[in-house]
Amino acid sequence: MSRIKIDERRVGDVTVVALTGRLVLEDGDAPMRERIDALIQAGRVDIVLNLQNVNYIDSCGVGSIVAKFLSARRRGGDLKLVCLSERCRHVLEVTGLVPILAPLDSEEAALRKFAVRT
Repeated sequence: MSRIKIDERRVGDVTVVALTGRLVLEDGDAPMRERIDALIQAGRVDIVLNLQNVNYIDSCGVGSIVAKFLSARRRGGDLKLVCLSERCRHVLEVTGLVPILAPLDSEEAALRKFAVRT
């Protein structure tokens, strides 16, 4: 298995992180956690996490998303999920996390929410 691919770009004060691959134990969850931890440590606490190209997610992946969501919020920011793949949406629905994480359909929608907040 290959490790998850992480693409990152900045849009103003917001960092967009796009994942490609499997968000699973050690193969994808650790690199994603480390990257988002580094962003938060650097003060980049407003994060859009694009999951469009995540073709599989397990409980560790879900746990990592929730942990990073809470980390960003504790530091005064937010983590917004966007473009959920069918698999990711299904897993979040089954776990009951959709109302809490409130995923959005596009990066643009998430960026607008951050703009309204500031």
